[in-house]
Amino acid sequence: MNVAFGFREYDLHEYAKQFRQIWLGEHLDSLTIQKLASRAFDAVQKYAYGKRGKPRFKSYGQLDSVEGKTNASGIRYRAGIIEWLGLELHCRIDPKDKVQQHGLQHRVKYVRLVRRKIHGQNRFYAQLVCEGKPYQKTKNKVKQGVIGLDIGPSTIAGVGDHDVFLKEFCTELADRAAEIRHLQRKLDRQRRANNPENYEADGTIKAGQKTWKYSKNYLETRAKLAELHRQLAAHRKSLHGKLVNDILRMGDDIHLEKLSYRAFQKRYGRSVARRAPGMFVSMLKRKAASASARVTELPTHQLKLSQTCHHCGKQVKKLLSQRWHECECGIVAQRDLYAAFLAVCVERGRLNMDLAKQAWSPTGCPADKCGCALSGGVESY
Repeated sequence: MNVAFGFREYDLHEYAKQFRQIWLGEHLDSLTIQKLASRAFDAVQKYAYGKRGKPRFKSYGQLDSVEGKTNASGIRYRAGIIEWLGLELHCRIDPKDKVQQHGLQHRVKYVRLVRRKIHGQNRFYAQLVCEGKPYQKTKNKVKQGVIGLDIGPSTIAGVGDHDVFLKEFCTELADRAAEIRHLQRKLDRQRRANNPENYEADGTIKAGQKTWKYSKNYLETRAKLAELHRQLAAHRKSLHGKLVNDILRMGDDIHLEKLSYRAFQKRYGRSVARRAPGMFVSMLKRKAASASARVTELPTHQLKLSQTCHHCGKQVKKLLSQRWHECECGIVAQRDLYAAFLAVCVERGRLNMDLAKQAWSPTGCPADKCGCALSGGVESY
């Protein structure tokens, strides 16, 4: 059916050839047009398979990145200069930046140009996609060992061979929700004042096609809100990266339950919007692959780690408000840490009870080695 209806990536490449014959051909080369066509096809295909929402067209000023397919033609990097259809862009390169210098020593496969707005001003960056492995700091050396993680909408627990931790995601991230709400209400007042004809008497928006007018003050307020979200996103990404590096320093075999982060968004919208546990897991997988580590997602419904007791084998469903595992057999532990501990003992998709009993003993418990206990308090919690 894909062949019959032309629903293939290269069919869209063939359709996009016509744009080389109009005014767009003066600004875009054939390889860049093909990459744009591939991006459009990828969005439509994922929608067809139910993996993404309905695609939307990029309006004027919304396209923030373009990239080529090779460094031989189209968008090219040559000795600190980006060349593109006669345009030359000189790059600012920091000779003291070890990450940049490490990347420039490898062959450039293709170049991506990215526009970002910082403090309301456009900033343009060239991302060089190179061969080889990313730069790794000496302090971020990956150790061998198995790590169990238990990830929630706002907290993460980890148990390794020598370390145990339980803490909230992004505790250092400033809570600026009140400032965001203030700017959003201000935007709504300005929008209503500039477009009274688009609202009903009861304050609701009229149905049908409308024309919106934006004042200078409205645009300034919108830019402030966008800058606030950008700062929070950049800080959150930095905190996630630091936490991922800390985990990889604990071990190279990471076990965690396979969760639905979309369900997290529906049930804990504000917390997830601030802490983004799904983005953390994506970054963990990417960095682990670069460091030759392994991330294994465990089947949640089969294992039921938060309900299982390794000593007697009973499975008891707990309320979300119940933060401790207290079994009749005498096992008492903090719920998240205990689930992470059991994740360490999962082998080939099944919980190894004998391994869990051996690791739980005073001489084998990883929590006992680090000075705390699974059944005791954790300082960062």
